[in-house]
Amino acid sequence: MSRPRTVPGVVWLIVLLHLAVMLAQTAVFPNVRSPDERQHVDLVLQVRQGDAWPWPGPGTAYVTRGVTAGGFVGADSLDGPQHLADRDDVPPRGERPSYRAAGGSATLTAEGADGRQEPVFNQLVQHPPLYYLLGAGVVGLVPGWQDAPLDQVWLLLRWWNALLALPLPLLLFATARRLRLPEPLPVAAALAPLVVPELTHLESAVNNDNLLVVLGACATLLVARVLTGDLGRRTALLLGLVSSLALLTKGFALMFPAWVLLAYVVAAWRHRRAGQLRSAATSLLVVAVVTVPGIAWWVRNVVVHGMLQPHGTHVTPPDLTPVHGWSDGGVTWLGRFAERMVTLFFVQDHAAARAHDASWWAARVALVLVVAGISAALVRRPLPRPDALVLLFPVPALAGIVARGSWEQFAAFGDVGAAQQGRYLYTGLVGLLVVALAGAAVLRAGWRRATPAALLALAVGMHAAYQYDVWCLYWWPADGGPGALGRALGAVGHWYPVPAAVLGAVVAAGVGLALAVTVSVVRTAVAPGPPDDAARSPRADADPVPAA
Repeated sequence: MSRPRTVPGVVWLIVLLHLAVMLAQTAVFPNVRSPDERQHVDLVLQVRQGDAWPWPGPGTAYVTRGVTAGGFVGADSLDGPQHLADRDDVPPRGERPSYRAAGGSATLTAEGADGRQEPVFNQLVQHPPLYYLLGAGVVGLVPGWQDAPLDQVWLLLRWWNALLALPLPLLLFATARRLRLPEPLPVAAALAPLVVPELTHLESAVNNDNLLVVLGACATLLVARVLTGDLGRRTALLLGLVSSLALLTKGFALMFPAWVLLAYVVAAWRHRRAGQLRSAATSLLVVAVVTVPGIAWWVRNVVVHGMLQPHGTHVTPPDLTPVHGWSDGGVTWLGRFAERMVTLFFVQDHAAARAHDASWWAARVALVLVVAGISAALVRRPLPRPDALVLLFPVPALAGIVARGSWEQFAAFGDVGAAQQGRYLYTGLVGLLVVALAGAAVLRAGWRRATPAALLALAVGMHAAYQYDVWCLYWWPADGGPGALGRALGAVGHWYPVPAAVLGAVVAAGVGLALAVTVSVVRTAVAPGPPDDAARSPRADADPVPAA
């Protein structure tokens, strides 16, 4: 049976719903409350005004005073509920301080351990500059941005990040369809980002992860094409370009060369009898050549700084000689690492309280479903097992990079919780979710048709649990009471940098889109399947697509 080549209307609705969720969350989460958001914005602004271009070396960049104008909440871990609805010290919209009025490019200081004022380093200069160059271009769209209320400039950068992440559902859909997952699993794949509230939160904030995640999604689609027989040079050219851009964005992209090599080795072995070994080798060479600009940045680091990735806050790298071993708390470190990588993949503990609250438990439910789906995919093989393993490769590779860095900090300083962020795995998100959904291909036809509806219900539950925690932490008045919700909503509208009517329109559009998507997936769930649906084996839809 031929498969339709057009994108169904419901997928476009999901893309718009994903955008509406991201834009709405720019209001729910105050500025600076995403990981390192203040430093990301600060570095973008420094690049814009020429203070961080050419790119500064390690230990030479500081957070500027001007960036403090964009936030009214602390950038570090919070000590409890903020009760923002009770605050009356936030100036009216349009009258809030600008970058220049808050101190401009003067160095921000903070009290050190000895009580003296010390400069606050911006450690993000350890990353390549691509994201910050693009962000500086966005800021340049605002005439006289240094004298504009900085919260409005900040919001523009947040909207830009949401637009960066806009195609993610479409890329998931395209990858699932390329792998020939049976309908309606490609639609379920498009819905998958909504099941990860921390992902949509990150996408609504200023963070270089957003660019890397989208580039990782593009690379996953191209890897899927290679695995399904596309050994052409155009795909190789695109894969090399995406890999190079990723390498110019963040160090986690250093796993791309090994991933791409693995994909071509699997594809070449599969098509060896068809004489495709030479095509695979030629295409792999094309990928390698086009990836050279990205690799060159890391070679530069080795030549200039003597290491692959310099430490952002020290001109001379800190002494990381191991002092602590496994017997000094290794079990505690491992337990903390496993717990935080799961929790902070799905949700974010903004108060760093590690509370086992509703969102913490929701993350465990989602984890069980993902593991069950991957297990079914590997055992029952609706996808060829080598393909599934290649698509999953980025997640353990990234987890290994994170574990190595975290253990290094523990061994040197005894810190059992350093660098443990589940969001670091998002570059492999598309492969992870598509393989997990491939496990649903082994279900009976009726259950499979209900997968998108079940996934949407799970997404609603995940966001409800997460938003409950977030609103209690940030917006809920201290005294509660019957009017608490109205006061919290009023505070959100007052704090928002643009008129509340804009936010109301976004929320209304999101509700309408959610209803439209719900109607569509429910109709799919209750509709009778074609006569041959029940008789089709899961593997039949997963046979490799012939090379173009």
